[in-house]
Amino acid sequence: MRRFTATGSGIGLAAGAVACYGLGVLLGYPVLVAIAVGAFAVLACALVAVAVRPSVTLTRRVTPARLTVGEIATGEVEVRNTVRWPSPAFTAIDQIGAGELVELAVSPLAGHGRRTVRYEVPARRRGRLRLGPMTVLRRDPFGLLAWRQRQTADGVLWVHPRVHPLQPLPVGVVLDYEGRANDQARLGTVTFSSLRDYVPGDDPRQIHWKTTARLGTLVVREHVDTMEPTTTVVLDARADAFSSAQFFEYAVELAASVVRAVESVGRPVTLRVVGEQADGGAESTMDRLALAEPTPDPDPLRLLSVIERAPGGGVLVAVTGPIDAGLLGRLAEQRRRYAPVVVVALGGSSTTGSVARRPGMAIIDAPNAVEAAFAWNRLVRGETAS
Repeated sequence: MRRFTATGSGIGLAAGAVACYGLGVLLGYPVLVAIAVGAFAVLACALVAVAVRPSVTLTRRVTPARLTVGEIATGEVEVRNTVRWPSPAFTAIDQIGAGELVELAVSPLAGHGRRTVRYEVPARRRGRLRLGPMTVLRRDPFGLLAWRQRQTADGVLWVHPRVHPLQPLPVGVVLDYEGRANDQARLGTVTFSSLRDYVPGDDPRQIHWKTTARLGTLVVREHVDTMEPTTTVVLDARADAFSSAQFFEYAVELAASVVRAVESVGRPVTLRVVGEQADGGAESTMDRLALAEPTPDPDPLRLLSVIERAPGGGVLVAVTGPIDAGLLGRLAEQRRRYAPVVVVALGGSSTTGSVARRPGMAIIDAPNAVEAAFAWNRLVRGETAS
């Protein structure tokens, strides 16, 4: 898309030139006519300057494609002159997020020449950050006229929530040893899961001869390890659960910290987000947390219903805002399905992270994610909370 526009200064100068010329002719003032002629000459020079347009293509690369809030990505724009004559200087403008613009000055480029321009892309807030479109801008020296050409497709930068150092909780027990396997279970050990066709490389000792004889094709047993319980992290994304958006950000950070701590030791972890919509192109749990937004759901039992739909066994970590005794009692009932149950309440009355212990359950009350992380680590180490 190419577009030629006049700036506010250009419009003002043109209007002033017309007015001066009209008044000069009408009232017989040669000075006003001379001023008008001079203004028209400046506009003509500006038009000639803008008419010399660059014939270039821009290619943007941003690395890394995924980073954490507070980090800085590096953007690289490769500029290629597509014609044999030199390209004039211009400005490449990239849009970051909703409204931040980055202007990159590109000096004249030789015919069929290439140049790489680098710039910083700060990750100031969590989310799926849209990059682009990138625009080629050619302006005259007086800033009166401009020519724009849209370049490059839109890009995406995933900004993950901050992660605080946590120690993983000891996992619980599997309630149903021979129960149905979930997609987190590892293949090849312990418990029979299903039968499937033999493929080259399978262990011949796993051939199920009775079924093979009946079907006439080789069939093998598939096993899963149901002795490795899953840590289930449930993030309460109801807007009514938190007194401000900042406390919701703390909740997202704490949920991300738990997920990262469990993944770092190679244990399975699942994430459930209350009110989560389509994945928006998310490829990982951290991508989903980058997209997490408060949902206008006033039902205080929505958190409980999400937990009830999750498979039991292992550790349950529920991250929410200030919690009342009624909901806390209902969450305590989950001890029949999980071991242990940990409830993290952010933004309550506590000024420092505190831990309340009950049989098979712990409640962390903290004003922010940092204090919650300190309290979590004290809980894991078995220390008495201060």
